[in-house]
Amino acid sequence: MSAIMRLGLSIPARLYRRMSSSNVTSVQLSDNCITRLKEVCKNNSFLRISVEGGGCSGFQYKFSVEQQQSEDDIIVGHDGVKVAIDSASIEYLSGATIDYHTELIRSGFRVINNPKADQGCSCGASFTVKLD
Repeated sequence: MSAIMRLGLSIPARLYRRMSSSNVTSVQLSDNCITRLKEVCKNNSFLRISVEGGGCSGFQYKFSVEQQQSEDDIIVGHDGVKVAIDSASIEYLSGATIDYHTELIRSGFRVINNPKADQGCSCGASFTVKLD
């Protein structure tokens, strides 16, 4: 099995109409991400990823484990795990890979191979948007 599974997006019909012109592509989950989500997401909980202004590069990724889904969430799922991304953040995450990385001093979820990111900080928590 490949290290990265290509996943489709579950988009509510009213959001699809609004987003279809923006060429939304799928978000990928690495095997490490799927394995860790199976460990931490119990009782219908899921990983929420959002993009907010801030950080040392202009935009920052926010990760949280939640149980309450929002109306505008786009759900990425595979092998029994779910990741929720709000409709505003998907514009900054389409085509990216969600990974779980472990180092000696820290471990956590991260976004890698983001085609929308031009530059990022050294810790990978923030990025600048690539201007087309």
